[in-house]
Amino acid sequence: MNQMNEIYKLISVFLNRKDTVQDRKELLDWFEKQSENGISETEFADIQNNAKKSLIKEIQNPTRKIIQLRTVRYITIAASILLIGFSILQFWPKSEILATTAQLASIPPGKERAIIILGNGKRIDLEHLSLNQSIQTGDVIIKKDGKGQISYHDVKTGQTSIQKNSMYTPKGATYDLTLSDGTLVTLNADSKISYPTSFDNGNREVELQGEAYFHVQKTTNKSKFIVKTRGQKIEVLGTRFNVNAYPETDRTQTTLEEGSVVVSAQDVPQSNLYLKPNEQATLQHGTLNSRHIDLDEVLSWKKGQFYFNGNNTEEVMQQIARWYNIDIIYKRSKNKEQYTGTIPRNLSLNKLIELLNFADINTKALVGDNSRIKLIIT
Repeated sequence: MNQMNEIYKLISVFLNRKDTVQDRKELLDWFEKQSENGISETEFADIQNNAKKSLIKEIQNPTRKIIQLRTVRYITIAASILLIGFSILQFWPKSEILATTAQLASIPPGKERAIIILGNGKRIDLEHLSLNQSIQTGDVIIKKDGKGQISYHDVKTGQTSIQKNSMYTPKGATYDLTLSDGTLVTLNADSKISYPTSFDNGNREVELQGEAYFHVQKTTNKSKFIVKTRGQKIEVLGTRFNVNAYPETDRTQTTLEEGSVVVSAQDVPQSNLYLKPNEQATLQHGTLNSRHIDLDEVLSWKKGQFYFNGNNTEEVMQQIARWYNIDIIYKRSKNKEQYTGTIPRNLSLNKLIELLNFADINTKALVGDNSRIKLIIT
């Protein structure tokens, strides 16, 4: 507080043109320090109020010489400049720092990793669970077998334990999950699936946020396999399909590779849409439509590729941001010629950037807050 009182005094002296060179240096040094370290809005408002009070007090003090209108105007302008200048210093963005090749090379592509979220909210990072290893939480044992499949067993009975769990793949990760019915689910980066650890004799129901590829197994009782996403439901018996339902996009896309599925909008009665192989259903703003699609493009992430079709560069940049866990700002003009082709997903970030630049996708790599890499695409 003593330091702040000194600052108020310096501001008051400056506004009354009584400051010395040393006073001005101390005040400007303090401003510069705050611009680097940051200052809360409450502290800044406090400084403004106290500076105004000091100014008013100086103007209204009857023991001082009456200040001429021109002088008052000068002081008002000076105060405005001082406060506005401080605001600029406070919020002015720091100079850009270009990322070095070594920094970019240190960022690897995504890998197989997932986190299980138990019904009680506890998280288990499967990266720390080796093959054929188990871990006990409460009355449940979670085991990863030799193939990486996760199973659950009750400690007391030894029987398979049924509970509602979730699996989450962070940015820069994928994971293969085998459900209790044999259905294989491949989660893309930054995705989450909620599922029962074991299915009963009714419908097999899961919930998805993000992107996943499903290879659904048929059951002897022909129970339906149901995938619920934001505002949408997909019903199948046995099939292969891909669902893209990231929350930051305004659409959900279901693409069928093999078999048949029924897609419906949950809030639209009788909106059932039957898909055939190579067809994609898109739910957007409550409307459900279908079209023929290039499977190579949709499933490129499973094949280890980024797929550019000449029109989807911005969308692929979102995929790259999730895969490398970086930030991307897309400023590329739509009038520019767009790249068509594929780029492998198994490259370190510096090699990926080299290929992007070679494809005339100009990329500038910066080091942002918390040492995060930010790419500017032009």
